[in-house]
Amino acid sequence: MTSPQNLARIAALTRAAEARGRTVEGQADQTKQATQAKQAPAAAAGGRQQRHPTAQQRDQGRGARPH
Repeated sequence: MTSPQNLARIAALTRAAEARGRTVEGQADQTKQATQAKQAPAAAAGGRQQRHPTAQQRDQGRGARPH
């Protein structure tokens, strides 16, 4: 049964949940922007850096491989 009191409680809970959701979204956006700001100078200074060698680079200098 829905009474006006129950509807008011549900509305209050919904507003509180939406407010928490907006807060979490705002914090995520701030974290993302801060991370991007930290990474931007490193990316600009180093250009495109490759962390792991490719298969071709790993095989250089090893001579012929046995089949």
